[in-house]
Amino acid sequence: MTSVVPLAPAPGPAVDLDDPALKDWLHARYDLAGDAWLRLNLVTGLGGQIAGPSGTSDDLTGGIDRVLLGVLRRGAHVVLVGAGTARAEGYALPRSARLAVATLGGRLAPEDLPEPVSGRVALVLCPASRAAAQATALGDRARVLPVRDDVDERPVRLVEALADEGLTRVVCEGGGGLAAALVAAGAVHELDQTIAPVLLSPGAPLLSGPVPPVTASLAGLLRDGTDRLYARWSLPVR
Repeated sequence: MTSVVPLAPAPGPAVDLDDPALKDWLHARYDLAGDAWLRLNLVTGLGGQIAGPSGTSDDLTGGIDRVLLGVLRRGAHVVLVGAGTARAEGYALPRSARLAVATLGGRLAPEDLPEPVSGRVALVLCPASRAAAQATALGDRARVLPVRDDVDERPVRLVEALADEGLTRVVCEGGGGLAAALVAAGAVHELDQTIAPVLLSPGAPLLSGPVPPVTASLAGLLRDGTDRLYARWSLPVR
């Protein structure tokens, strides 16, 4: 059994749930209305870092974090990550969603991506001017989706490219540069932030790019038996 305490939008008593029931309980609390949205799902330390000494989020993960990760993926069409995150975290193909990796430089190597599973491959979002070379380099390891070359100035082009594939429910899992670009563009509907009770320095920041001030509203907050906090922040979309 896992003990979870709801703190917001209204305080509630602790609930003790086994794994299947916990997934259903979390799904009810994290469900997003509509069929077109983008949410960020990131785990951070108390100082806002999204990676620790290992260079990955493994230093911060615990509690119900991995269960929540699976719940959010099952509600999405596609998991979007930056190229650096794909390399560092060693991604596997999600069971219930597509995996899309965004690269501006078009320098992904086959070993940066997960192996195909039952004919499923990763999608690679790449500026159109580099797409042909990137597709040649990756071969059958991925399918490359050309994105308009102004993607570095208009990261919403990534969302548009995924929508053209019918992938309109997007959960982005980092890294900090991609997260910052999407927030700055006003493309993010919700930030789902796991806050680990860990102080560490240095570490990759939650947002590693220029972002204007953005005021969020707290849509939900949970605490589990490891003192991790699970916040849902609604963000204004432009």
